[in-house]
Amino acid sequence: MVHPYFNPAQAADFNALAAKTDSSFDLKYFGFHGLAGNCRTLLALSGAKFTSSVPEDWASEKPDAPFGVMPLLTETSADGKTTIHIAESDAIERYLARKFGFLGKDAFEEVLVNTFVSHDQFLISQIFAKYLINKDPEVKAANKESLITNNIVPWIKYHEQHLQANGANGHYVGDKTSLADVKTELVIRLIQSMSGEDLVSESKTPAIWEVLTQLNKVEGLAAWKKTEVYKTFSEKNFAGIGFY
Repeated sequence: MVHPYFNPAQAADFNALAAKTDSSFDLKYFGFHGLAGNCRTLLALSGAKFTSSVPEDWASEKPDAPFGVMPLLTETSADGKTTIHIAESDAIERYLARKFGFLGKDAFEEVLVNTFVSHDQFLISQIFAKYLINKDPEVKAANKESLITNNIVPWIKYHEQHLQANGANGHYVGDKTSLADVKTELVIRLIQSMSGEDLVSESKTPAIWEVLTQLNKVEGLAAWKKTEVYKTFSEKNFAGIGFY
């Protein structure tokens, strides 16, 4: 039987709702940032109405999820008549980015945004796998040195270069916020969790830092970061994974 999330019968409703920006959203995940952090950031940047729900009994809900994992996004039309569901953080991020104009204005810009996103995501996955979730202190220390030398320093070099080439305006593509900017905000937080301001800072990497500065100027995101929910997620994220 086809999982409800993947049922082709919903295609018409799905496509109609995908073109609208007045929906409300519920993003289900655990009570920290984790894999849902960028999804929440995109919703906040868009100014959309959204809630962050935490399952009371995930063990009982888990079998109903398409892959037994979260985050899970539910979108409801403004009139409340249509509801769609999306699984997997990457799919959710790209869906929201396209809906709210964070994937560029045309095919060329979309490719550029996705290119930077892909490079960011590789570094994010390396930091998570080799450093954040590693519990062996000696291995973690060795991995940190290797990550900095082989992954982080080259990432800084190339991204500072490309951002400078775009005018150091805080954006990767043109002068608009994109999914690439959102991904890099996460990369900055990850790098600083490992090395403070030794590698990334306003003075050392001004173009990269400007991405963070411009994102935090967006009213919706600034308001979201001031909420008690966001602050609680940040504290639990640090306690569980090691970064805010």
